[in-house]
Amino acid sequence: MSTHYKGSPRENLVLDTYIKFSRANNTLNNIMRRNIEDQGNTLSQFGVLEILAHIGPLSVKDISQKILLTTSNLVTVIDNLVKQEMVLRVPCEHDRRSVIIHLSPKGAETIQPIFRNHLDELMQCFSTFDDTQLKTLGSLSKDLGLNQNT
Repeated sequence: MSTHYKGSPRENLVLDTYIKFSRANNTLNNIMRRNIEDQGNTLSQFGVLEILAHIGPLSVKDISQKILLTTSNLVTVIDNLVKQEMVLRVPCEHDRRSVIIHLSPKGAETIQPIFRNHLDELMQCFSTFDDTQLKTLGSLSKDLGLNQNT
């Protein structure tokens, strides 16, 4: 086992599993971050562009909930994407206080090859597993995340 802790078999198994899970997650995140940054974007910028490309226009609050970024940090990311003409701020029709973020034509053109490269990289990373294993890993990961008291 990866841990030197002298605990119960269950404690050692949990620690060992956590270490392996964390290392795998860190490895995947580093590969994905490097891939996205090599194409000239930050992870946050990619997250915004990808969400808008696949879901459509959203409020800043909705985007922040989907990409797990605070609204205050997201405003800066969106400001930069507006400057780069990747996204547009459109006033909300039914709430004048709200703004809806739209993907611009330039943003749509930009995200397509970046996302394709991202997906190809993920396909390579997960090629170790067959479909059944992927479903199991996905289910276990979801259960782990949803069953926490946060």
